[in-house]
Amino acid sequence: MRRMMVMGLLLVFAGSAAAQVIMAPPAQDAAGKQFYPPPPGMAAIYFYSPVASGPGINVFLGQNEVGWLGARTYMRVDLNPGWHAMRCSLEYVADPESITVAPGDMRFVAVDMPRDRAGCAIRETASDVGRASVLQGFRALTR
Repeated sequence: MRRMMVMGLLLVFAGSAAAQVIMAPPAQDAAGKQFYPPPPGMAAIYFYSPVASGPGINVFLGQNEVGWLGARTYMRVDLNPGWHAMRCSLEYVADPESITVAPGDMRFVAVDMPRDRAGCAIRETASDVGRASVLQGFRALTR
C-alpha cells in the first residue's frame, strides 16, 4: 500500500512539472522554424529539449525565467549581446553554464536529463544539431 502511495505522489509531481510547459500557437512554431536572424544589434538563442520523453525542465537566463521545456520542445530568446549566465532547474537541482553572444549570433542550447547524473544539464550544441532538433520539435512559450 505504501509503495502505491509513493508511486502516486511521483506521478502527481511529474504531471505538475509537465503542466508548466505551455505550447505556442502553430504560427509561432512555424516562424521559429524559419530561423530568421535576430533583430539588428541583438543575438538569438534557441533552447531545446532533444529527448522523446521526460519531465518539464525550467530554463533561466541570469535570474530571469525563460520558460519550461518538455520533451521535443524549444524556445527562442532574442537578447542583447554579451555574457549571459544560464541554468536549468528540475526539483531544486540546477546546472549552471554561461554563453557569450555577439550581435547577429544564433546559438543552440540543449536542455535535458543525462542518464548518468541526477538533475538536468544545459549545454551549447552545434548549429546543425540544434536546427535539426528544433525542426523535429514544437515551440513552447517563453515567459
